[in-house]
Formats: sequence, structure tokens, C-alpha cells
Amino acid sequence: MARPRKIQTGLPSYCQRDRKTGKLWMYVPDETRKTGLRRQQYDDLNALLIAWRDAWGEVRRQGLSTVGHALDARLAECVTLVESGHLQASTLADYRIRHAKLFPIWKDVQIQDVDVPMLYDWRDARGKKAKITTNRERSFLYDAFKIAVRKGTIKQNPVADLEPFKEKPRDKYVTDTEFMQVYNVASPIVRAAMLVAVVTGLRQGDILRIRRADFSDAGLIVRTNKTGKSLVIKWTEGLRMAVIAAAESREFIPMNLIATEKGKAYTSSGFRSLWHKAYKQAGISSGFTFNDLRAKAGSDSLDWQLLGHTDRKTFERVYNRKPRHVSGSR
Repeated sequence: MARPRKIQTGLPSYCQRDRKTGKLWMYVPDETRKTGLRRQQYDDLNALLIAWRDAWGEVRRQGLSTVGHALDARLAECVTLVESGHLQASTLADYRIRHAKLFPIWKDVQIQDVDVPMLYDWRDARGKKAKITTNRERSFLYDAFKIAVRKGTIKQNPVADLEPFKEKPRDKYVTDTEFMQVYNVASPIVRAAMLVAVVTGLRQGDILRIRRADFSDAGLIVRTNKTGKSLVIKWTEGLRMAVIAAAESREFIPMNLIATEKGKAYTSSGFRSLWHKAYKQAGISSGFTFNDLRAKAGSDSLDWQLLGHTDRKTFERVYNRKPRHVSGSR
């Protein structure tokens, strides 16, 4: 047992806060160390408490007896993946939302009691409001049960037999008129991001990570987060316009192309708020998302490889949203 601490921090055992920097730490079990412990840093208190519950708290003492324990363990696993660079912080934010929706429903349900009919009851009830969201929550639940299988709590993952709702690829094509409706009322930084999106076809997360160092004489060199593929987007008049718009949106030249007034990179949620504000102000009747601009870039481009897909079938099925021009049979 850890010795009584001299300074009361309000944190659980094995946890500490640096009084000068405010950083949070916890000693986690590590069999490779002589002490059996390893010092691990956490970005915020919520992440620390989730990890503590898995390492020293209820989950550690009792094992994964309830679905709530498994959900906590999966979220703690995601926090570790972010710290090791194998998962984006924006993705973790989405996982936290899924965890928050699932936990109140499943927290006290014994893992051993979960069967396929029970899962279908949950899916059908949840799907009445949001089928796509239900599919995403199903994926998080599946990963949580994988941990239970890995730790020997159960032998098979029942979520594997839970079919997700069928999803139809979006077919919304953003017209130039709709684009300009939002563009004309958006802030300068959102305008710049919109131009980058329709020229490069990059996802929002990749756009927010573009730095000055990513540009060369050849064009924009970027490694996409989702596929890990490197792309060289050659200089065009449109790309130059987008870069100039981004540079002129701030009184200084920041390290990131799309940067806050303090020169820092936008978080996904921070930029999303700016986008929703502009979109709402535009008052467009036919809805489209910022990610639809990626599909617009792919649909308008003469090069289907612009979006970074190695398989043209994926491009045609998901991103090519313009009507196809064909000739009659006679």
C-alpha cells in the first residue's frame, strides 16, 4: 500500500499533480520495472480518473464484471493510444461522446448476462432516433467486449452477431451557389479552410494540421491521417488562392496554415463551431456538411486519385456525386 501523502491533493492513491506546472501523473503497474510501477502523465483529470479506475480502482479489484467496466476500460485504452500517437485527439473526443451515451444504459449490466436478443433490443430502440449514431456506438461497444474476451471474462463477443443498420453513402453534391452562400458570410479563416477543402479534397482534420513546412516547390505534401498515405498536391491557381486567403486571414504568418488568432492550430470542435456559425447564418435549405466539400473536390476534379484512395471503386461509390452523362441506346 502507498504511504500516506504529506500534502493532500484530493487525488486518488498513486496519483499526483505537479504544483508548478499543474501536470497530472499516475503510477501504473509495469512488470518490466523493478519497482513494478511506471510514471504516466495524463492531459486532463477525466482521463486520469478513467485510467485510475482501470489500474487501481473498481475494475482492477473486481475485474470486468459489468459492461460499464468494459466501457471504462475501452475509453482508458483509447486515452493510452492518443498518448502513444496511435489515435488522434479528435477521435478520442468522439469516443468520449459514445461512452457517455452507452454508460448510463449498460453500466450495471453483468457482462455474462448480455446476449444477442438483448443487444438487438437496444439497437432497435436507439435506432429509432439515430441509426448512424447507433452504428458508431455499436462499434465502441464491440471494442469494449473485445477487452472482456481478451481478459477471459467471456469466451465470445456477442456484439459480433449484432448487425449494424445499413448505411447509404451520402449523395449530396454542393453546388457552386451553395458554396458561395456560406463563403460570403463566413469568417476569413473559415473561408480559407473552405477553399483548401474544395481544392485539395482533404478531410477537416488533415486541413487543420497543415503547416508552412508542408509546402515545397512541388506543392503541398501531406500525409493523410486516416490512410497514412502521402500525397503531393501540385500547385494550381486554386491552391495558391487558398494559401493566400489563409495567410491574409491573420495579421502574422503562423506555423499552421489554418490557425487561431493566437497562432495555434484549431481543435476539431473549435473549428466545427466556426463552421456551424457560418452555415447557420447562410440559411441554406438543402443541408451539407464541411466534409461534403471533400466530395465536391473529388467530383469536380479530373483526377480521381486526388482524395488519396487506391481503389477507384471507393471514389465512385462514396465521393463522385455528380450525375453521370450517358448516351441513349438509340
